[in-house]
Amino acid sequence: MSLKQRLLVLVATLLVTVIVVLSATAYWQMRTEVISIIHQEIKTTAQGNYGVMANWVMQRRNVIEAVAARLPLVEDPVPFLLEGKNVGSFDQTFVGYNDKRIIYDLVDKKPTPNFDPTERLWYKQADEAQDTIITQPYISVRTKELCITVARPVASRIPGVVAGDISLGEIIQFVNAIELRGLGYAFLSTRGGKIVAHSKYNSALKPVAEVMPGFDASILETVGDIIALHEFNIEGIPKYIAASPIPGADWVLCLVVDKTAALSPLRSLLWKQVLTGLAVAAAGILIAHLALSKSLTLSPESCRTEGESR
Repeated sequence: MSLKQRLLVLVATLLVTVIVVLSATAYWQMRTEVISIIHQEIKTTAQGNYGVMANWVMQRRNVIEAVAARLPLVEDPVPFLLEGKNVGSFDQTFVGYNDKRIIYDLVDKKPTPNFDPTERLWYKQADEAQDTIITQPYISVRTKELCITVARPVASRIPGVVAGDISLGEIIQFVNAIELRGLGYAFLSTRGGKIVAHSKYNSALKPVAEVMPGFDASILETVGDIIALHEFNIEGIPKYIAASPIPGADWVLCLVVDKTAALSPLRSLLWKQVLTGLAVAAAGILIAHLALSKSLTLSPESCRTEGESR
C-alpha cells in the first residue's frame, strides 16, 4: 500500500470515528431530552386528570358524610337521603340500621324479604372502619353497570350506616377520552390489579395482566405520589407506562405511550445524521485525496519514498 493510500485510510478512519462519536453523542442527548419531554407530558396529563377524578370521588364522599351528620338529628331520613342522591348524582341512597331495617330514598321502595343490611359488604366495611369507605367496583344487579358504594356510619340512637350507589359510567368515559402522544391512552385499575376503565371491550373487573399481557401489576400496589416512568412489553410492543394513585379511592390511573411511536422522530433524525455523516466523510476523503495527490506530486522526497515502497 502506497504512502498516499495509507494516509487516505488514516484520514478516512479519523473522519468516520469523529463523525460516529459526534452523531452518537448528539443522538443520545436528543433521545434523553425526548424521553424527558415524554415523561413531563405524561406527568402533567396524570396530574391534571387524576385531580379531576379525585374531586369526583371527594364530592361523593362529602355528600354521604353530610347526610350521615344530619340523620341522627331527624326522625325521617328520606328527605335527606333524597337530597344526598340528587346532590351527589347517586343512583340510590339508603340507610341500614343494626336492627336490620333499611330505608331508601324512595318511600315506596321496600327491601326484598329477609334482607339484612348488616350482612352487606358496604355495611360491614363502614361499621368496621368507623369512617367513610368506598367499596371495590362491582356490577350492579339492578342496573347491570359498573358501580361503587360510598358508605359511612351513622351515630344515631340506633346505630347504622348510610350509603349511596353510583355508576362509574362518567369516570369510564372520562378515562377513555384521555389521549397522549405516541398512540397513548389511559386506563384505570384498582390497586389489587382489576380493570375499572379500559378501552378494550368487556374488560371491566378483569385482571390487568390478562387485559394487557406483559404488564407488571405489582407496580399498582406500590405506586406512590411520585410519578415514575416504567417500561414494559405489552403484547410484545414496548410501552412507557406511568401510574398515579387517586386520592380518596383505591384506584390507580395509568397512562400508556407506545415507545416506538413516541421515539419515531429520533429514527428520522438518526438517518439524517447517518446520511449527513457519510456525505461529510466522502467530502473529507475527496479533499484529502486531492490535497495528498498535489502534496505528494510536488514533493521529490515523497516521490522517492513512494517509488521505494513499490
